[in-house]
Amino acid sequence: MGTHMKNMDTRMKRQEELFLREITKLRDDMQNRVDSLENFMKNEFASFLRKLQEEKDERSSLLKNEHRERVEAIKSEEKERTNSANEERKGREQAFKRLEQDLATKEKEIERKFVSVSSSLEAAEKELRELVLSENTRLTQTLEERYQKIKENIASVNSQIRHDVVSRSQISAMFAEAVLHFSDLPEEDEQTYTEPVPTETASKKSEDNKKES
Repeated sequence: MGTHMKNMDTRMKRQEELFLREITKLRDDMQNRVDSLENFMKNEFASFLRKLQEEKDERSSLLKNEHRERVEAIKSEEKERTNSANEERKGREQAFKRLEQDLATKEKEIERKFVSVSSSLEAAEKELRELVLSENTRLTQTLEERYQKIKENIASVNSQIRHDVVSRSQISAMFAEAVLHFSDLPEEDEQTYTEPVPTETASKKSEDNKKES
């Protein structure tokens, strides 16, 4: 009986270690998946911002070069035509003003697009946070379901062990009652064969003997 109980304790410890390892593995797997998802989204977000900044710098550089070239061309033309009429000079000044207006319009358009892209990035970041939160919630729920299932398995194993212990206790009680029964028989009856009595019948006889005594 003691060896059996030790074996049962060993089985219980092994089951608990197995369940703890599974829980630890699930927790680590969930953390790794969340970390991988966060790193992936951070890298994508950083790459998108870098490309956006490069495109903005490139467009700004092109606009500045275009503006500088046009200004230089206008200045060179003005130097070459210093003796031109006032009307031509006014026309050039008006063209210069229109050029500045066009550049201002383009700068405003670029600024508007940049604001729009920034808003899109903020929305994407918010969606990313919601996605990470949803994934974390789902993984947490999965872990909780696994944990509940493991608890149910442990409870089932404990119930089976208690059932085995009770069954062995009943068998021990039956043998004890049989020994008491045979010890109370006369010597001539001990030599005769007696058919084994079932557990329930032996229990009833034991109760009858207790009542008679």
